[in-house]
Amino acid sequence: MKPWVLWVFNHRNHRRVLVVDGTVGFTGGVGFADEWRGNADSPGHWRDTQVRVEGPAVRGLQRAFQENWSEVTGEALVGDEFFPALPQPGSSSAAVVPSSPLAAMSGAGRVYAISLAAAAKDIWIANSYFVPDETTAGLLIAAVKRGVEVRVIVPSDEHNDVPATKAAGRASYGPLLAGGVKIFEYQPTMFHLKTMVVDGIFSTVGSANFDDRSFHLNEEINLFVYDAAFAGLMRERYQRDLLRCRPYTHVMWKQRSLKKRVTEWVAGSFRSEL
Repeated sequence: MKPWVLWVFNHRNHRRVLVVDGTVGFTGGVGFADEWRGNADSPGHWRDTQVRVEGPAVRGLQRAFQENWSEVTGEALVGDEFFPALPQPGSSSAAVVPSSPLAAMSGAGRVYAISLAAAAKDIWIANSYFVPDETTAGLLIAAVKRGVEVRVIVPSDEHNDVPATKAAGRASYGPLLAGGVKIFEYQPTMFHLKTMVVDGIFSTVGSANFDDRSFHLNEEINLFVYDAAFAGLMRERYQRDLLRCRPYTHVMWKQRSLKKRVTEWVAGSFRSEL
């Protein structure tokens, strides 16, 4: 490694894309490792969500893969073999939104911000690395003030694969909880989802976390869906996860240990990289 190319290693490809025969796509938080061989049935098997996509939206997933493949190999994937004609199998409006560190703000970050600002009834967020900056926290608190119910599910301290990110995120809980945002910690195992449902009609599933790394440093990909039926399914799964959570209250945050406070302070110094 050379000092003048360190920034390259800091810009990771965090996308999750699987496309089969150019006609069926998968995206979400799932990776290829033992943690995803179950369904939150043990501490070694994480809770995650992955979606299957058919129709024109598959092209967006294939295009994102093609972009990264070309960067690495110099080979362009073109033609019907990789991009066949795709009929529209359903009525959902869906868009694949890739993100790149080359942009001032990620595509997913922009859509998240617009969604939070436009919400009228409820915002249900499930995110494994929830480290909102002041602007995003302000959008969440502003939503509560105008009557929007805001819920956030995050991993617990006991089951967390990146404790530094958890600590940096927990430092921001105080103002959120005081502002009326409801936070829940998933108990059985590591919670690795990256989903959101707004007003029971607008949803996202993808790879982007709620942190500076996903919004500014990583290459990410999210599927955004405008469809009440799909949002209803997402809400049903969200409510099922809530049954396995414990509420994290403002009193709990104020009474957290000195060790946690010191860890938060240290991790906060690196929050732009987390």
